[in-house]
Amino acid sequence: MRGAGDGAACRVEGVSKAFGAVRAVRDVSFAVEPGSLTCLIGPNGAGKSTLLHCISGFLRHDAGRIEIEGTDVSRWPAHRRARNGLGTVFQTTRPLERLDVWTNAMVGCHAWTRSDFLAGILRPPRQRREEREIREASREALALVGLEQRLLDAADALPIGQLRLLSIARVLAQRPRVLLLDEPVAGLRAAEKRQLTTVFRDLRERGLTQVLVEHDMQFVGSVADRVIVLDRGAVIADGPPEQVRGDERVISAYLGTAVL
Repeated sequence: MRGAGDGAACRVEGVSKAFGAVRAVRDVSFAVEPGSLTCLIGPNGAGKSTLLHCISGFLRHDAGRIEIEGTDVSRWPAHRRARNGLGTVFQTTRPLERLDVWTNAMVGCHAWTRSDFLAGILRPPRQRREEREIREASREALALVGLEQRLLDAADALPIGQLRLLSIARVLAQRPRVLLLDEPVAGLRAAEKRQLTTVFRDLRERGLTQVLVEHDMQFVGSVADRVIVLDRGAVIADGPPEQVRGDERVISAYLGTAVL
């Protein structure tokens, strides 16, 4: 079903989520423009990751509506959203052990592959074409994040920064049109953050819509087109980084420590 907001890549309307008596997300609404990079920020417990998981479908929201490219996906499970252009990169980075980097990235292609179990046994021409496409798509995704030189390395031998890049490549192999990322630079060194900054900017140049949850304010200021600030589950500020930086409500929420 197409919604009225067909021009938005992602639209959240009146979304709320509670865990018992705790209202983690309270009547949140915003629309994300195609090809933009939006950061969700806020103090600990503000509801950022909960909201992101509601958008991804890994959490069922209690009220409101979520649209992806004008389609209401509110009742769709996460796997159906993934097959329809929504990719999600979680904060926890776990490669598939005993598999190389390339094979780990290939797993992301499940969102668009069509061959069934029987085709995998018989390997008709269609199956062989799809296998070639999987190899090419996963290799391209690894090239986008700078891991093409490590295709055949053991994935579980990668340092944490490259593991984060691998998790992004695996989701890029899904061919998403909207990409959600939960604290992608958490725990990374300065050089690794700079590398991710370049990756996100390149993806934006390619027209990929990105929504990031992040705590690192310096990183946010370097990549974001737009910053949405949550506090106690509600939006308290929304605008470009330079505007949000001086918002008194944001400074108060961070106890004067927010510097974009």
